[in-house]
Amino acid sequence: MTSLLKSSAFAMALSLSAMTIPTLSAEAAVPTDASLMKLIEVTKVIKTMNDMSSDSEVTEQVMQTMLASMPDNELTAAQRKRFDEIVLKYSKEMTSKDNVESLNRQITNAYIQSAKQHFNQQEVDAQIAFYSSQVGQSIIDKQPAMMKDYMAKIMPVVMESTMRKMQEIMPKMAADLEDLKLKK
Repeated sequence: MTSLLKSSAFAMALSLSAMTIPTLSAEAAVPTDASLMKLIEVTKVIKTMNDMSSDSEVTEQVMQTMLASMPDNELTAAQRKRFDEIVLKYSKEMTSKDNVESLNRQITNAYIQSAKQHFNQQEVDAQIAFYSSQVGQSIIDKQPAMMKDYMAKIMPVVMESTMRKMQEIMPKMAADLEDLKLKK
């Protein structure tokens, strides 16, 4: 009787462990490409990236940043007009259909590769479930406007801080490089 109980207990334990092992391995499984494509779809990754790259305000911010980084940002009206034309020309080239399609493939591939390194299947499934919900979609829809607002606030701070630090370290760096030449 004791050996029968032990055998039954062993069989039950084996059955229970067999039932939990697939669950644990499924949780730890590398997400499938199909599930990651679904996550890309529900989180609107491609649409968001395309919207950001075609946003004229973002282009204007980039132009202003480029102008600020030029050696002499006091351009004449004619130079400023030509600068705007040049930026517009290359902006159109960047947003051409072929370039956008190529970029979308690259975004998708990079997202899938990165997600596979950081998420398991269970986590991807949970994200899909959340971002498919009404609240999740509301967050996704508000994210670009929030990021645009955030970037508009932070870019001047970052640029000013970077320029100040560069002005501070450039003389020191030049001296160190000059010292390096002398020690040859």
